[in-house]
Amino acid sequence: MKNKLILVFATVLSVFFSLTTKAQDSKILAGAGLKYATDISTMGIEAKGVYLASDTWEIAPAFTYYLKKNNLNWSTLDFDAHYVFSADDKNTFYAIGGLNMTFLKYTYEGYEVLEGFGSDSGSVSDSNVGLNIGVGSRFAISDKMYFNADLKYTIGSTNYLSAGVGLLYHF
Repeated sequence: MKNKLILVFATVLSVFFSLTTKAQDSKILAGAGLKYATDISTMGIEAKGVYLASDTWEIAPAFTYYLKKNNLNWSTLDFDAHYVFSADDKNTFYAIGGLNMTFLKYTYEGYEVLEGFGSDSGSVSDSNVGLNIGVGSRFAISDKMYFNADLKYTIGSTNYLSAGVGLLYHF
């Protein structure tokens, strides 16, 4: 399931990249960054794309892989929309709303009782769907490079606040 979602995310980014032919007319930004989530309690590495749909709306898919902690692997897939409420040539400020999918995998070794069954080792996986709400900003470092910062809360079966920073390149 996770591999299929990553494939869908890569396909969506590929379609966005193929929508524009001239670099100066490009509406695509892509980059990477670091993210921390409160209930996940570990740092994550994020890959993010932004499609500038209009002057006030942006589409921003992202995938975050969180570093393993206490035998738990977390990752998130976000399909966010940005409503731009203030923008100029150098700075952009926006509200965030979107859909979140949170994946977790617990790996255990040694004898543990899992749902009434004994086992020597194995893993348990789960996924949850939630909604994202938050705010973000983008600041120009150069003509093509931007510093990006987001703060959003995910509401669902897994609730957490996440803060992320990163760099975006405008193609």
